[in-house]
Amino acid sequence: MSFNTGIYSSTKLLEEIKDLIKDENLTQEQFADEIGYSRKAFNRFINGKNAKTDFDLIVLLCKRLGIKAIVIE
Repeated sequence: MSFNTGIYSSTKLLEEIKDLIKDENLTQEQFADEIGYSRKAFNRFINGKNAKTDFDLIVLLCKRLGIKAIVIE
């Protein structure tokens, strides 16, 4: 699966990221470990349960998953 370009809500972006991780045959725990995040912290982020958006993590995810540019409405 490739990242679908367009304008995204944060929920849609997180769903796309989940799909890309699945496409790489990794669990969220394996992916979190690979990028240096704890499973618990990554799970809160990917399920939209963080009070604040971690833009550093979004940039890291985009680089790791090959996402070149995103627009969040």
